[in-house]
Amino acid sequence: MPPRGAERFRVAEGEEARLTPEGPTAAHIVSRGYLPLRVRTEDRYRLRAAFPGTAVVLGESTFEVVEEVEQGEAVVYRLARWPEGEVQRDRVEYGPRLVRAAQAERERTRTRERLRPLRWFLYPVVGLLPEEQQDRACDRLGLYAVTATLVSGLVESLGFLVVLWLASRASDEGRRVILLLSTPLLLAFVLPGLGRAFSAVAFRETAGSWPVILGYEIARALGRAVERHDATLVPLTRAAFWERLALPDRIEREADGSLLYASTLPHLTWQGGRRLEAAGHHWLPALLPPTLHRGRLLHQYRVARLGDPVSPGEAEPPGPPATAYSEEVLNGIQREWDDLRVGFDWLVSLLATTLQKRACDLRGGPPAIRRWTVITAATSIVLGLYLLSFLPRGPAADPLAPFVGVFGLFLVAEGIQRWYRSSQGEYAPSLLRLVLPRDSLRPERLAFHAHRDAEREALRSWLGGGGSR
Repeated sequence: MPPRGAERFRVAEGEEARLTPEGPTAAHIVSRGYLPLRVRTEDRYRLRAAFPGTAVVLGESTFEVVEEVEQGEAVVYRLARWPEGEVQRDRVEYGPRLVRAAQAERERTRTRERLRPLRWFLYPVVGLLPEEQQDRACDRLGLYAVTATLVSGLVESLGFLVVLWLASRASDEGRRVILLLSTPLLLAFVLPGLGRAFSAVAFRETAGSWPVILGYEIARALGRAVERHDATLVPLTRAAFWERLALPDRIEREADGSLLYASTLPHLTWQGGRRLEAAGHHWLPALLPPTLHRGRLLHQYRVARLGDPVSPGEAEPPGPPATAYSEEVLNGIQREWDDLRVGFDWLVSLLATTLQKRACDLRGGPPAIRRWTVITAATSIVLGLYLLSFLPRGPAADPLAPFVGVFGLFLVAEGIQRWYRSSQGEYAPSLLRLVLPRDSLRPERLAFHAHRDAEREALRSWLGGGGSR
């Protein structure tokens, strides 16, 4: 960084800022690509003050980004002196750190372009990964995670069928009979892939192959946990959605009395003229341009109080709480769970503990679902005993007898274990949850998909506009 008082701030070849007292603005930044800077925008309806651009520090002075112009292969940001008294929200210092971050993003973009011709070879491999790792890998490689799941699921199932067909052709008559009798068991390797492909087409779901997921879970159980990612970084994965939903909004009071809400989760209902109620007043939210900085897409909303201004000396009333939107989303998800439980309480009783908590914690906890937990546990015990009853009467050389016996014992043991946990006032999920629908259920799917698609659209708009709009 040049010394204080310098007029030119050169970071790298083609990356510099310069004071321009000759005009047309006080300074400008020249870059070989777009920088994460926001241009000043006027209010759409001109009812409120303009939303300021990014505050850029050059030496001892602070400037506001007022214009973005493409000049050949370079991008020029024109800067004006920061208005006195204006609140500085996004303040960055122009220097190597800012430029390096932008160069890294440009390199990722070039990598995606280079890999584009190979994407159909990458889809089957990337689609095998667990959902969160798959989403992040697709984001880095410029792939669409839903397509990766679809292609991978089809390749996995068809590949296994081809291998099975080749094995049957190369086998003698006896082994062919064994393969035929083992068909129900072998379907367990075919159906999951087809199920993943169906979920991708029908519900736009992302899912990995169960052997790969099992490998990740074993590694985690052995203490070799897969690196955890910051939930506030793009892209929005399912796990990140629930973590972001628990974070309160950041609220700042504007000079004119309005409130600025900032969140890493888009507020889908805070637009279109919708009014909010808080502290006995009505408030009107307005969507502001999102900003992407250091991998975080920040969504901002200016919330203005409707009605007469407060009297001189009177404090401004508080606006909607920082958790207002997250509570609204959680209430909607709870209604979806309530609707599902009307006819499918038995299914909910088999699901993972996390899902049962979301469905029942506000409706009485484990006792709210104990009846169906006991019923499904008893059904498991009866079915297991029924399968075990065939073993004494079956032929001694039956190749399926070991599988039937193990499965029967599993059902009996699991039923007893779930019945006991339920009697202790706990949620009692079934191991069958591993093959039951989870992510495709409406309560787990609708809200997540809506916010995921909104973030993708905002990110696409931000990148398409060079980051300024």
